[in-house]
Amino acid sequence: MFKVEYRVKDLLKKDILKDATYLGDSSGLNNIITGITVVDSPDIADWLKGGELLLTSLYPIRGLTIEAINEWMARLSGKKVSALIIKIQKVFSEVPSFIMKASEQHGIPIIQISKDVAFIDIMYPVMEELFNDKVRKLEYYKEVHDRFTALSLADEGEDKIIETLEALIGNPVALYDRDFRCFATTNNSISLFYGMERINRKEEITDTKFPFYRQSVVFPGIQEQKSEQIVVTVETINHIKMYLIISELNKKITSFDFIAIENAATSLSLGLVKKFAIAEVEQKFKDDLLDDLLAGKTQSLHPLRDRANVIDFNLDSQYVALLFHLEGDYHGDEDGEKLTSHKQQQRHNKYLRQTIEFYQRDAIIRERSDVIIVLWKVLQKDENDRDWLNQIKTSLDHIQQKFKKYNENLAVQVGIGNIAQNALDLSQTYQEAQDSLKLGQLYNQGDFAISFNELGVYRLLYQLKDVSVLTNFVPQSLQKLLDYDHAVRNDLLETLKVFLQTSQNASKTAQALFVHYKTVTYRIERIKEITGIDFDDSEEILSVQLGFKILDVMNKQEKS
Repeated sequence: MFKVEYRVKDLLKKDILKDATYLGDSSGLNNIITGITVVDSPDIADWLKGGELLLTSLYPIRGLTIEAINEWMARLSGKKVSALIIKIQKVFSEVPSFIMKASEQHGIPIIQISKDVAFIDIMYPVMEELFNDKVRKLEYYKEVHDRFTALSLADEGEDKIIETLEALIGNPVALYDRDFRCFATTNNSISLFYGMERINRKEEITDTKFPFYRQSVVFPGIQEQKSEQIVVTVETINHIKMYLIISELNKKITSFDFIAIENAATSLSLGLVKKFAIAEVEQKFKDDLLDDLLAGKTQSLHPLRDRANVIDFNLDSQYVALLFHLEGDYHGDEDGEKLTSHKQQQRHNKYLRQTIEFYQRDAIIRERSDVIIVLWKVLQKDENDRDWLNQIKTSLDHIQQKFKKYNENLAVQVGIGNIAQNALDLSQTYQEAQDSLKLGQLYNQGDFAISFNELGVYRLLYQLKDVSVLTNFVPQSLQKLLDYDHAVRNDLLETLKVFLQTSQNASKTAQALFVHYKTVTYRIERIKEITGIDFDDSEEILSVQLGFKILDVMNKQEKS
């Protein structure tokens, strides 16, 4: 295995430093050395790239005040200087206490050497190590690059890529989507975590083309163990972001590990771009086929079978069409993100679609503007079997409850068709689902799931698209109330409607309308005077109830 970075503790093993004194805490021993230079001026802090080992006799800073030296040490700390090697008995007989104090304050370890040790004798072996380190990194890069390139060419997929990465870096690896749902993992016990707290700490590793950050998390699957993670952003097609996450459960990530991480991220990016691009083509192919079936453009299944086989669509299975619609205010997201209503709708529809797929993994889904069309696979034992509808409604209840936790301001409304025995019947169940959704919206502003068979008389009325024909079925008594030119007309209409819905119970009507009981009885008397309705005539009452349903359908058609 390749040796990792050259650190201060490795430097101290050199024979030239066998008599040196290390002044600093143990953490400084792990500082990475990226270069070495001699301090010839206090301004050297402006030229450093970071991680250098500095050699000095303190001569260039001998005229600085204690405050200026402290400030100088702060600047060196900001450049992540790995250590300060100080030659004594030239300017000072020992390292001054104020420099020691500044060293402790700013986390810069000091290595004290005698005046007999030449700087050049330290510089040469260090530069040799750094050169060898660069060579080792190049060799390691080639080895790792070849491995991941081979995986990409073989189209091994993201699972094999992250498994290879785990073997190289010795820590578990996982891939997540933009909502931090686990896409692939090398260890299921780390796939779920919580308490993501971003760590604002300057990293030693900065020469990477992939943006990354560090966060602290807790793993409930490993007895609430805490760990730090490296989160690497991986760009895919259409600016879709994925996150490659390495959990530092076994060891800290090194710069050599980042060589492997970068190559893995590149392979993942290329693989995911290809995968998502293929998925888009397949979805377009599936949408076109589904559009043809829903429109009833074919009379035979034979010409469709080849197209259906490409997307694994069994044309002979039983399906029920469901139409999902989100009703409510798309504005006012809690995260404060400034999005257009269209973008918000897309985001909410995406979550709804993912929720549907969770509860019905083999569903065929098509999105159209403000609705999601779902072909729900069912199995009906015989014509009288209605268990399929109960099972669908149970799943829909779970979907609605889960979506409510995601956004309580939007209602999930669902229209359900009847069973299509094969693909040629899909246009019929789709039309039934459309009618169910539209008619369900007549009475419901919130969540609902209504099937075509539950529509009752509305199924007949909604098929009469001609408003003039529907008007003819509005009873004369109700029409008189509609024509009543008075400010209280709407109150009377609403009172009559609720009065009939409550089986002519004045008390329940008063409660439903939030008015006094005597107000209801007065209004009913006025309705009798205006319309001449005989509330004891069941046939007439039925015709008035039907008339209200006709008005509902007419109003809905006018708005649509």
